[in-house]
Amino acid sequence: MRVTKHPQSCLVVESAAGSRLLLDPGNFAADALSPTDLGPIDAVLVTHRHPDHCDARLLDPLREADVPIVANADAAEVIGEGARVVADGQRFELAGVDVIAHDLPHQVMVDGSPGPPNTGFLLDGRLFHPGDGLSLDGVTAPSLALPIAGPSTSFHDAYRFAIQLGASTVIPVHYAMFVADPRLFADKSGLGDVRVLADGQATQL
Repeated sequence: MRVTKHPQSCLVVESAAGSRLLLDPGNFAADALSPTDLGPIDAVLVTHRHPDHCDARLLDPLREADVPIVANADAAEVIGEGARVVADGQRFELAGVDVIAHDLPHQVMVDGSPGPPNTGFLLDGRLFHPGDGLSLDGVTAPSLALPIAGPSTSFHDAYRFAIQLGASTVIPVHYAMFVADPRLFADKSGLGDVRVLADGQATQL
């Protein structure tokens, strides 16, 4: 599995068979990239409705090209016609990739209010993308796209989530809006394999 990081929480994940899944194409990614910059995309997963994870500038051209877009019911309302709705615990195949949807709470907002419904996705049992979630019981994942910043997120919260999931490899994400230094996190967290990727950089899992 090859993972390419793009701004904020946007990833392109290429399976061993060569299919390419796009996750959380939000406004930071849309400001920096056009749909063609992402290369061929076989399917899309959106964790929640916030614009830094869900932007029409990248989603609409893919939808018009009949690329499958999968999200929870709340995010599907924002995406619009054609979005496929999945529920917590649902297991499905998407472009040849085994996917399990896991609902987990969105981190608390600055004013203390809860965030919107948030659904993480486990891909081929290897990589978990939690959206803006930071706690999930009963799930393990060897690799984790880990939010290290946010309206209520500390490095300690991020560290604790990686430990909870038993992730041996961590890719820091979600530090463009609430700015944080992923290299500082890698240095101070004590986690073994923290892969700090520049936007557009890829790593093999």
